[in-house]
Amino acid sequence: MDKRIIVCGYGNVGGNLIKLIKDKHAEIHEQYNINLILSGVIGSRGCIFEYNGLNLDMLLECTTGSEGLIEYGEKNIDSFYNYSIYEGDIFVDCTPSDVNGGVGLEHTINAINFGMDIVLLSKGAMVSNFSLIMKKVKEKDVNIKYSGATAAALPTMDIGYYSLAGCKINSIKGILNGTTNYILSKMHQSDISFSEALLEAQRKGIAEKEPKLDIEGIDSATKILILANSLMNSEYRISDINIKGIEDIKKEDIKRAKNKNAKIKLLAHAYRDNDKVSIEVKPMEVYPNDILSCVEDTNKGVVFSTDTMGEIYVLGGASNPLGAAAAGLKDIINLSR
Repeated sequence: MDKRIIVCGYGNVGGNLIKLIKDKHAEIHEQYNINLILSGVIGSRGCIFEYNGLNLDMLLECTTGSEGLIEYGEKNIDSFYNYSIYEGDIFVDCTPSDVNGGVGLEHTINAINFGMDIVLLSKGAMVSNFSLIMKKVKEKDVNIKYSGATAAALPTMDIGYYSLAGCKINSIKGILNGTTNYILSKMHQSDISFSEALLEAQRKGIAEKEPKLDIEGIDSATKILILANSLMNSEYRISDINIKGIEDIKKEDIKRAKNKNAKIKLLAHAYRDNDKVSIEVKPMEVYPNDILSCVEDTNKGVVFSTDTMGEIYVLGGASNPLGAAAAGLKDIINLSR
């Protein structure tokens, strides 16, 4: 079964996804009888497209970003277009996440209108316009998956949507950002300041040069927002969430928690209160009897509390572009079979 893929965004995540499609092509075909064909890649300055499949060896030798697409077009001049093409089976949004929607929202709507199934690794479209996207998907009778937008490799959406089907989810609580968890873990383990832990995370490539979205709790908020809207039937926007990040955590706060045999973690929490869903993100003291206390470094974790299945714990998952790309590949496979 052929499945033609259009990837939008050729940065770290998009590049890793394309490499996975190439490296795992034979394995996926043998195991799932799915022939993945990368037909196009959309960038900010144009698009490369070949219906029967791009030359992935050639593409992966190019640089990333729009420069790489232009470079590929110079090698194969008939493949470059100065407009976007949505001719395929599955559209994958790998553009940078923008809480206001960004370019990913426009491309996603266009792809839905062309009848393509959707895989979202960028969070922007679902954070800014969740109801609109779901309405358009239903109108056009296409399918959508976005597990990579809700903690990358950690299978939060899959657990909530499939494994907890028939349950009422009363609470979703988790550590959903690997960067902030690394910083807090290092402050706890090494008795260093926030600025020292952040600098170490940046040196190791764990934190971005501009880490605002992570350390101010915004990234965690976008993920819990998508989970709550998807699994708890809320219809909130990012402005509805109480958000407090970790930038004001001091060594004294860590020491105070240690003296109580606790750790400080940045927790994202959606919970029912008299059938109304509330959502908040803030640093909290976590004690040894809480499973999330053992989630260290760049790892993530989530606890689902349900009416009939009790509490379900999901821990781990790579917090890097490859992990996010792997989640996208998983969604492509599950859409196809």
